[in-house]
Parts: sequence; structure tokens; C-alpha cells
Amino acid sequence: MKPLSRALARRMAPLALLTALLIGGLLPLLWRQANLESRRAEASTWARHLAAQLEPLAQQNPQLWAYDAARLDDLVEAATRAPLHAAIRLDVPEREAIFEARQAPLSHAIGGWAPVVVEGQIVGRLQVRLDGGALYRVAHRVTLGALLLALLLGLTLYRLPVRAVTRAEEENLRLWRALSEAKADLERRVEARTAELQKRERDLQRLGARLLEIQEEERARISRDLHDDLGQILTGLRLRLAALEGAVRPEGARHLKAAEEAIDAGVEQVRRIAHDLRPPELDALGLIDALGSHARRWAEAVGLSLSLTLGEEEPPALIAEVLFRIAQEALTNIARHAQARAACLRLDRFDDGWRLIVEDDGRGLPPTAQRSGLGLLGAVERAEGAGGYLDLDQSELGGARLTAWLPEEA
Repeated sequence: MKPLSRALARRMAPLALLTALLIGGLLPLLWRQANLESRRAEASTWARHLAAQLEPLAQQNPQLWAYDAARLDDLVEAATRAPLHAAIRLDVPEREAIFEARQAPLSHAIGGWAPVVVEGQIVGRLQVRLDGGALYRVAHRVTLGALLLALLLGLTLYRLPVRAVTRAEEENLRLWRALSEAKADLERRVEARTAELQKRERDLQRLGARLLEIQEEERARISRDLHDDLGQILTGLRLRLAALEGAVRPEGARHLKAAEEAIDAGVEQVRRIAHDLRPPELDALGLIDALGSHARRWAEAVGLSLSLTLGEEEPPALIAEVLFRIAQEALTNIARHAQARAACLRLDRFDDGWRLIVEDDGRGLPPTAQRSGLGLLGAVERAEGAGGYLDLDQSELGGARLTAWLPEEA
């Protein structure tokens, strides 16, 4: 039995017992009492009727009427015969049972009294007793029936709700088990789906990291090709033009000089593009020098005041590449969108990783600005692909602040 059904059984048992006692004890008692009162009222009615018949006799012969047995027998004969079978008793002052009449023995007699009155004075008292045996026998049967009914009703009153609650608890337990099994199955499916999504996410991260690696390799290759091949070609062409200076006429020297200046500008442009694609300092000297050199050239080119705070510890190569590209994109966005006069760049160790902060005093972030809308989607992908994150918020300088964090091992 479950806890709820046990608690209900403890509460229903006294109620069922009380109901059985009331029905099995009180109802038969009330029934018997009502029938006894009815039988007693009937005896009293007969007593009054016979007393009224005795009053004329007592009035005619006040001294000897109670001793006239023959006359008294005639008056009470109808009450002593069947089916009434009453027992009659007459009492007079100073003498009891002066007259008695009875034809059959009585069991469980039920009596009623009535006075015999002559001229306002009580001259006798008449008792009529009726047989109550049949009433008591019926009362016994009624009591037994009531006890049986009370037992059945008590058991029903106890059993039905307890059984209903027990069945409800069993059904609830079955439903709970089914729900638990469904929940466990759902959790298994969710775990399997989550594991699948995590695997796909890891695959996408590895793919993104590989694409970034390939991009860096391609940048490095293009940078080398520009610097080594196109730069050497332009340098050789510059040397050949320089060798022709003495062989041309004075009027052609001006055009030759312009060609040399154009080649010098092209060489410088190739060197700058190659540097932006893959700064040689990043491979030769590390992130600190490469980032500092790039930031100072950027500040000089755009005319902004720059505050640099760079540590001395070099991050690993992959982290260095990601941080450098994020810094590049952040500085480019400041130049394009911020309308700033000063910028701040800080690189330090933070929370078992590396943190890059780039902020400015420009117009700040628009209310509906999104990271992809600011041209930083590539930076976000780089940071997340390396296992870190990138945040944009308002800077204490008044403009925007970019914060990128990468773990110790990307």
C-alpha cells in the first residue's frame, strides 16, 4: 500500500467503525424504542377505555364494586381474549392487585395505567399489560440485520475510497514510470543530438581554423611573391633605367626621371602590400614588435594619437597571428568609421590566456550596431575559431572598445 492510501486507510477506519456503530446500534435501539412507545400507548389506551367502563360500576356501588369479580370479568373479557391477550390488574386505595384477569402467560409485558375516577376522586387504578414477546423477537431480527448492514456499509465505506486511491496511485506510478522512461529516452536523444552538434561545431571550428591557417599561408606566399618576385623585377627595372641616364638626351632625362620615380613608388607600394599581407616582423621578431610597428605606421598614416601598452611575453605563433589580424581589422575600422582623434591598444596576459583591447574616443557604437555590420565578422570568426571570444561595447574614452581573448592553447 502506498503512502497516500495508507494515510487514507488510517482516516477512513474510524469513520467506517463509527458508521457501523451508529447503524448497527443506534438505529435498532431507536426502532425498538419507537415500537415500545407505540405498544405502551396502545396499553394506555386500553387502560383508559376499561377504566371508563368501570367508573359507572364504581359509582353505583362505591364500597363493593372492586370485589364484584364476576362483573369485572365481564367488563374486561374483550381485552383478555385473542388477539389482544391482555393482562388486567386493578388497584384500590390501601390494597394492590385486588383484581387480576389473564388468560395466557405474557412474555416481556408492556403496560399502561389509567385511573378510575368517581365524582372527581380516584377510587382505583387499572393496569393493562400487553404481550411484547413478538416485538422483542422482531427487534432482535432487526438488530441482527442492522449489524450485518452496518458491517457491509462500514467495509464498503472503508474499502471503496481506499481501493480507488490505491488504483489511482498505481496508475500514477505507471504513468510516472512511463514519463520517467520517456524523459530518459528524451535525455538520451538530447545527449546524442548535443554530442552530434558539438562534434559538428568542433568540425566547423577545425575547418575555420584550417581555413584561417590556409589564408595565412596564402597571405605569406603572396607577400613573398610580391616582395621577392615583383619587387626584384621592379628593382631590376629601376637599375636599368638608372644605367640609361647617361645615354639619353637631356630632353629625355626628364621622362626617365619620372619613370624612375614611378618605379620607386611601385616598389614602395609592393613593399607596403607585402607587409600588410604578412609583416616580416611577425615571423622574424614576434607579435610585440610586429604589432607595435604596424600600429605606429597606422597612426602616422591616419593622423591619430596612439597609446600602446604591449607586454614583453610573446604568445604562441597561432595566437600571435590571430591577435595581429584582429588588431589590424580593429585599427582599420577605427580609421574608416570612428571619426576618432586618439586610440589605445593594449595586449596583456589575462585569465590563463591573452587579451587584446583596442578602443578609441570616436563616435562610439550605433544603437543597432552588429559585429558583422562593423566589418569585424572575420575577426569574430578568428577569435571563436581559436577557442576565444570577441566583444564590442562602449569605451570609457567615449568611443568603441573591442576586447578579444584567446586561451593559452588555441
